[in-house]
Amino acid sequence: MKKVFILFLFLTVVLVTNAGIVYTKQDSLIYERYVNQLKADANLSISELIVKTALFFRETPYVASTLDNNKSEQLVINLRQFDCTTFVESCIALSRTLKTGDYTFSNFGNQLQIIRYREGKIEDYSSRLHYVTDWIYDNTKKGILKNKSSALGGTLNSKTINFMSSHTDAYKPLHNNVELQQKITDTEHQINSRGGYYFVKKENINKISNQVLNGDIVVFATTIDGLDYTHIGIAYHNGTKLTFIHASSKAMKVIVEPQSLSDYCLKSAKCTGVSIVRVTDLDK
Repeated sequence: MKKVFILFLFLTVVLVTNAGIVYTKQDSLIYERYVNQLKADANLSISELIVKTALFFRETPYVASTLDNNKSEQLVINLRQFDCTTFVESCIALSRTLKTGDYTFSNFGNQLQIIRYREGKIEDYSSRLHYVTDWIYDNTKKGILKNKSSALGGTLNSKTINFMSSHTDAYKPLHNNVELQQKITDTEHQINSRGGYYFVKKENINKISNQVLNGDIVVFATTIDGLDYTHIGIAYHNGTKLTFIHASSKAMKVIVEPQSLSDYCLKSAKCTGVSIVRVTDLDK
């Protein structure tokens, strides 16, 4: 019995590398369970499907920096554990996979790569969309997202974005890598040349809550110098309360936030407000 358990453990934790994709057997099993459970809902709107997907992963452990454990940049699929960004990316990619009608694991990987990387192409660490500002911009160009923040009465924030280049020691792949550091600096210059980004101030969140849809992406703007956003989640109307589903570093798992979106931001000294981004539906 002990040998069987050890074999099962090995099969669930061993990394599989296939055509540049890194995942475990457990990830593929979770994916199969997800498809079997939710494919009957593929006719729902993308927003509704994203919420169902997010709730499917409730209680999944929070783990930071799951994408930075490889020597070279590869597509990492990890459905066993999430940080706030990989949770949202995975929920969007999984929902889009169901909407295409192609339920293969490779299609899911392709959808995830398109969302996570600039122009959907993996070149190196710098081609990943690290800044949410850049992630929104690039995925809007692809037709995947639509930024609703300005239409919701948002305020323009034109702060300079340079956190990564100013804190290279905080990013493992940037350690002693001058070439990557320069590429990140170039990306920051591109971001800054776009004229800033819109966000709804935290004191105004309640005023626009009825215009935020289930499945919208909620991004939390910050006072931290050089940084645009610090957190991301999925909007969710829980009864009469607008809250969000997220991979919480405080709860250490995926949860439906018990506080309202407004209260969550108001109680955070570093949160200045939120940007609201809508995922666009797609034709099969």
